[in-house]
Amino acid sequence: MAKTKRAESRCRYLVREIATQKGWDVRHPQKGGQFLEEQEIEDFFKDSGLGKTKPDFLVCRNYQPLIVVEAKNEKNKIDTAISEAVDYADAINKHGKYTVNIAVGVAGEEDNGYSFRTKFYNGIEWIDLSARGFVLTSFPSVAEIDNAFITNNGTTEITIPKISDYISTAIELSSILRSAKIEPSLRPKVLGAVITALYQGEIDLRDGKELESINKLVECAIRSTDHFEESKKKQLIETLKMTKADYARLAPKMGKIIFILKMLNIRSILQTDTDFLGLLYEAFIRYGYDNNSLGIVFTPRHITKYCAELIDVSAKDKVIDIACGSGGFLVAAFDRMLSSYTKMGIPFNVIRESLYGFDTNPTVWALAALNMFFRGDGKSHIENASCFEESSMNAVKDRFTKALLNPPFSQEEEPERDFINTAMESLQALGVMAVVVKSGIFADDDNALWRNDFLKKHTLLGMISLPSDLFYPTAIDTTIMVAQAKRPQNLTDKVFMAKIWNDGYKKLKGKRVETSGSQLDEVLEEFRKFRAGEETSSKLVTVISAEKIMKKGAEFCPEQYLPQPQFPEEEQERYREDIVKSILRTTVSIDDIADEVIEEFPCFSELPEMPYGVEDNIEKFFNVKGGKSKGESNYSEGSCPYVSSGDPLNSIIRLVGDVDGEVFENGAITVTCFGRASVQPWRFMARGNGGSAVRVLIPKYKMSFSELVWFAAQINMQRWRFFYGRMAILKRLKDIKLVSPPEMLTDGNKSIAKKVAELSKKVTDILEE
Repeated sequence: MAKTKRAESRCRYLVREIATQKGWDVRHPQKGGQFLEEQEIEDFFKDSGLGKTKPDFLVCRNYQPLIVVEAKNEKNKIDTAISEAVDYADAINKHGKYTVNIAVGVAGEEDNGYSFRTKFYNGIEWIDLSARGFVLTSFPSVAEIDNAFITNNGTTEITIPKISDYISTAIELSSILRSAKIEPSLRPKVLGAVITALYQGEIDLRDGKELESINKLVECAIRSTDHFEESKKKQLIETLKMTKADYARLAPKMGKIIFILKMLNIRSILQTDTDFLGLLYEAFIRYGYDNNSLGIVFTPRHITKYCAELIDVSAKDKVIDIACGSGGFLVAAFDRMLSSYTKMGIPFNVIRESLYGFDTNPTVWALAALNMFFRGDGKSHIENASCFEESSMNAVKDRFTKALLNPPFSQEEEPERDFINTAMESLQALGVMAVVVKSGIFADDDNALWRNDFLKKHTLLGMISLPSDLFYPTAIDTTIMVAQAKRPQNLTDKVFMAKIWNDGYKKLKGKRVETSGSQLDEVLEEFRKFRAGEETSSKLVTVISAEKIMKKGAEFCPEQYLPQPQFPEEEQERYREDIVKSILRTTVSIDDIADEVIEEFPCFSELPEMPYGVEDNIEKFFNVKGGKSKGESNYSEGSCPYVSSGDPLNSIIRLVGDVDGEVFENGAITVTCFGRASVQPWRFMARGNGGSAVRVLIPKYKMSFSELVWFAAQINMQRWRFFYGRMAILKRLKDIKLVSPPEMLTDGNKSIAKKVAELSKKVTDILEE
């Protein structure tokens, strides 16, 4: 009995949890909520018509009963749960004071999952509430209930899950698969198989029948299509087949997996234009488990859609993705085709034949094929093959009008430039490609020759830098490249350059979640104006002459060409304060470094007077030097600060022994390879070898400490120009423009040496108390 009570209690808890996710307020109405539990109903609705027994919940709105909910502790009691919920609703309706049109039954327990069923009373009879031809399988959302009352026929419009829903689902599913000892490389296959089975019908969850049922449903679904070659049907069925040898531990957990997927109303969602499979897999790979096991990173689905919009995919196009992954770009392209094919008078059978893709990973290929399968489009043209095979290249050469692509990152044997070149070769003359690729190839010396050669064959139309955390937790900066095929770049061409800081998501507690202020639409509109020959007006955008990118070794990165944004004075002041705070934090964090502060710092009095209110390159004001030291591990302990390319503690790692010829005796400004500037009020040594070398700025003019801080802050306000693939090497740093103070800045009564001494003494006194 106690076990039954616990199970019923957990089931009630689940109802509250799911209802909250669906937009309901599960607090008591007296506290502004909408939920009454069994024992609370009679007190709140004294004349409800209910007898001594009450439903588990009565959901209210505007102090009127709206939904009856009945919960049972075993999954096989779902029929009883919904039947009793309807009986309770009928009792209320018969009494006559109130009307309830929604009844919800829920049954199950934690280990095997739960079932939901919702009935709608249309004034004549109770019928299953459905959306897009399938009954709801989760607690109905607020919007779904509102739509049900509008239609009054037992149908509603499905609520599209939020990104956070996909993330939480992916994490929960991953945990179950991990506990079932499923190999990481096999976990995506499980999801693909279960989703396909649910798309086809109900999975038999009787002991020992689970895997067999899934396999049969998958085979039935795939064989039902008339738009798949027989050989590909067999390959897809075999790829998704789950054997007892690999999945024996999974069978007992299948009920829980199905419950989690059904909470998203999976069958109804698959009938919408939402890229359900892509969004779920993106979350699954990104947050659910070690994505290195597949060696792929899925392009965020709002970016695949954005790229299709950038190059204006329509029903008249033939579209290819030569490294299609789970098919996100192809789905985005197909959705745009569907929105225009009727207006353009193009038959549906034509557009479903107009999509083509490649992927070498059998599991990922299967996901792409499934993604297109659920949409009924060009799935037969996704090949489980390398786009670099001679037969593949011959099959697609000069055939397409649009190409979309996110090549695998940092594959030594297949660099990104090879994917870009191959995609361009698949296009007809003047066809257009949008590719999301790591930004470094547009700036580094290794790809300089390729960039020059590319412009001899094709035209670069635009470059759009994306937020640095777009692919979080993978740390890589990316840019969208838009190019036109087989028309060499002309010196008189114009090239669109933009940087998006906010794509509608932000990093919060280890996840990227939706936020306001997206700049995607603004840049898209500016790009459309650019393509139409109109003037652009956004501060996120600049248009440059193609002559600049056609110079030998020239970069394609927007960070090279965009003007510096104008920061408000308050924000500039915060940057200056950060410079000073960093010095003070360092003096209390690194033992004995306070003793190294130069008493007279800054000591550049023999230099000429500085010109004030002048804007010029950094070399106008500083001699730009490189650090002279080897890696920090090469030095013994000592008293000289060693500056490397980290951010914390003024970029100082520790104190090392002096080495003649490597010490900057008078202090200076240091700039890390990632563009972080710090004022060093002590003699120091700086890392000089390798790509992460530190740059040292030696003043050319007399400068007070406040003036050094002024310049360092200006450099930090331009850190956005630098990243791993575009480090602050000498030639880039020298291109930065700085503005000298409008007038002389003095340091007041206390030098930085005095401030450090006072702080150091206070810390010592506190420690000695």
